[in-house]
Amino acid sequence: MKRSKGLDKRRHTAPPANKVVISVIQQKGGVGKTTLSVHLAHLIADLRPKWKVMVADADPQGSALQWVERGQAQGHTLVDAMAIAQDGEGKKLRKELEEIDADIVIIDLPPAIESISLRAALYADLMLVPVGASPLDIEAAQAAVNVCYEAMDLDPRKKLLLVPSRVRTGTAAARELRPVLEEWGQVSKATIALRVAYSDAAVGGEGIQSYAPQSDAYREMAYLTREVLDIIESEEA
Repeated sequence: MKRSKGLDKRRHTAPPANKVVISVIQQKGGVGKTTLSVHLAHLIADLRPKWKVMVADADPQGSALQWVERGQAQGHTLVDAMAIAQDGEGKKLRKELEEIDADIVIIDLPPAIESISLRAALYADLMLVPVGASPLDIEAAQAAVNVCYEAMDLDPRKKLLLVPSRVRTGTAAARELRPVLEEWGQVSKATIALRVAYSDAAVGGEGIQSYAPQSDAYREMAYLTREVLDIIESEEA
């Protein structure tokens, strides 16, 4: 499959010296956790062709794994995927992560704050918490943020990035979301809007960079991806 040309001058940057683990954590379903995990994986692989990217699906539903495998059957091979933490608790998560042959591992976690989420935070270099704009979404996100800070207390080198996700642009809730999140920690400059293109891309197993490369969906996801890459590469410098 062709990669998009992109405008990133660092496309040929060497892979990180050490494997980077990104955990996508959220207590509530329906906030775009899997959407974020899979599209981010595709965009990182597209913008950094020398990097090997793996989606590690820890959700029993297996949506991320099915998405990537569906794409591979259609010739979309930028990223790979595998199921992990099949015990539902992640008791062997550290060993599983160590054995993954990849430069970047993105863990798509189930919608619950249980032992698996805490372990994924403990073993992550970067934790992403997608947060919707509704009061229920914000309330549920607090538990995820608390888990991330527990992990950061043990290892201050870990990074947390809060991501406004599935936001209906132009609404009062959308405008009020960012100031709330800024009280909790670093918030992505990118806002991931509620867009049909993200879910439509999943039908064919694609990343947004190949499904709709001229769309607003691509532009905002690429913006977020560059923010994530800046965090990763600043740690390498």
